[in-house]
Amino acid sequence: MLFLKTIGIFIIVLLSACNFPRQRQSVSDTGPAPETVEPSQNYASTECAFMWANESLPELSADFNQAIQDIAGAEGYAQAYGENCVTNEGEVVRFLAMETDFYVTLKVNDLENKQILGELVEQVMEVLADFPTDETPGPQPGYVGITFESPVDSLRLWVMRTEIEIALENGLQGEELFNALQKR
Repeated sequence: MLFLKTIGIFIIVLLSACNFPRQRQSVSDTGPAPETVEPSQNYASTECAFMWANESLPELSADFNQAIQDIAGAEGYAQAYGENCVTNEGEVVRFLAMETDFYVTLKVNDLENKQILGELVEQVMEVLADFPTDETPGPQPGYVGITFESPVDSLRLWVMRTEIEIALENGLQGEELFNALQKR
């Protein structure tokens, strides 16, 4: 019994020393979005903990959404994925982008027509070629999320951008491309 009390007191002391923030704050709760910085910047001046986060990219999203308008029923946006630098007080002081992910929703009549779905993936990737990874936030190439919406159901692909590019370079098209990506 004494052992359990000792362990309990130890846990209470340990937890009280952690100084957890009272309330989690999202980027939108803390005012203007924190600055996006390049990986080469020196971070030694700010002590912080890193938390996974997403950041909207309104200008890139608008450009991307405009570019995919030639694909019937397409809507899209881009979002940076990375880490927030959070101080001991719970304040987000900066966002460090690791990659830019692109999201596309495509209206289709039939989710069973894999040939058409694969051709739509090809069209999306043709548009993404105009948004090279070395010109988007973060050092990694990121993911492409494609949601196919039919009148009765939906189907989603979430694939690394480089995997789609490699499949296309290897000559996969249409149904063969879609099937290869769906298995990932």
